[in-house]
Amino acid sequence: MKKIIFLLTIILVFLAVCSSAEAKVQKAQINKYDYINIPFWQKYNDEILINHLDNMFKNNFDFKIAAYNIEESERIVKLALSDELPQIAFNGYVGRTLTSSDEKFGDITIPDYAQYRYLLPLTLSYEADIWGKNRLKTKSSKKQLEMQNEDERSLYIILTSDFTINYYNLIKTDKLIEIQDELIKTQEQVCSYMQKRFDNGLASQNEVLNEKKNLTFLLEEKNNLEEKRDVLLNQLNVFLGDRSFEEIERTDFDSINTSFYIPETIDFDIVEKRPDVIKSKLKLEKSGYDIRVAKREFLPSFIISGNLGYNAYQLSHLFGTHTGLANIGVIPYLDIFDGGRKVNIYKIMKSRYNKAFEEYNKNILISAQEINDALYSAKTAKKNYEISNRRYDIQKEDDRLISIKNEIGTANIIDRLIKQEELYLAEKQNVSNKINEIIASVNLYKASGGQDILTSDNIDL
Repeated sequence: MKKIIFLLTIILVFLAVCSSAEAKVQKAQINKYDYINIPFWQKYNDEILINHLDNMFKNNFDFKIAAYNIEESERIVKLALSDELPQIAFNGYVGRTLTSSDEKFGDITIPDYAQYRYLLPLTLSYEADIWGKNRLKTKSSKKQLEMQNEDERSLYIILTSDFTINYYNLIKTDKLIEIQDELIKTQEQVCSYMQKRFDNGLASQNEVLNEKKNLTFLLEEKNNLEEKRDVLLNQLNVFLGDRSFEEIERTDFDSINTSFYIPETIDFDIVEKRPDVIKSKLKLEKSGYDIRVAKREFLPSFIISGNLGYNAYQLSHLFGTHTGLANIGVIPYLDIFDGGRKVNIYKIMKSRYNKAFEEYNKNILISAQEINDALYSAKTAKKNYEISNRRYDIQKEDDRLISIKNEIGTANIIDRLIKQEELYLAEKQNVSNKINEIIASVNLYKASGGQDILTSDNIDL
């Protein structure tokens, strides 16, 4: 009975250790909804966009695939952790040695030997991690999991940013098609009036043909815009994981708000918070662990092995007082010659560490360049929108003046229509610049690694 109690105690201790390890891994899980960064997108004052991002979080297939990749990496960490723990196995045997020739043990003879044997042991083995090699392997696998988490965070930042860019491009295309329809109507009127002037001998046939040719250009441009709208709708449905490819709800262009502030400079700390830079740093740390593991492979290993159970030659005596089986021992192991395998593995790990170090420095430099490029683009887009706003106001004033001239008879209807077309063209440019400013702010958000830097003053890179 004492042996059974002792055995159960050992098993319970092992189960407690395993449960503790499991809890530590699960505790490290992250609230992935934070990757969407809803507080940032609320700056655009578009509830429809927020609803789309919520649906995207629930239904996007890339997000689901990334979640399974994380789950796989977590299991790999647990596999590495299992190598640090003792192993318990049942390795029983029930059999009979058949009648055979005499068995001799020195001067003792056992004639016509035959025997049953009942062996019911638990086999325990544990590699004593006196050098910390297995612990380092677990730390290395945890770094790989953290790298996978950064990949997932980067995926969320990229996909939500790309969705938002396509969403606002769709709104822009809707508005451009609306303006294009007005342009086509106006050009049709120009063609009609020019044909009447030709019929009355006041215009040449070349003038008529030129206006009709301009109309074909406008019609062709409308077709291209409609194609772009259809493509954007399809892409947005893929982002949302919607197989029905239904119409995408979106806000009206005139209700779009672009009142956010773009900083003049950006703090260098922003670079170090990007997922790809963090991943490079984690890779460097992982390579450091791998080098240390490769060094410890040169040292001897010690495996503690033992058996605990019952060994009997009669079934009725299996759990008797004299059938107990217990042994324990230490098995030292050291490679004497392995053909240079461990040396080469160590050198490979050292090369990977050096490569990871250079990749880390390169990523910092490229990240700084990408953030600065995005910042300059955002500033330029904001300035261009301000300029096109002024130009649009000037064009509206020009259109008002030509309207007055037309009313008092100092300008003809064709001049009036041409000025109206120029106003529509100025409006199209203004629409594009307004959306370009929004897209530039999204690109700045993406380049900064999903950090909200649109309302803060920072130090130059």
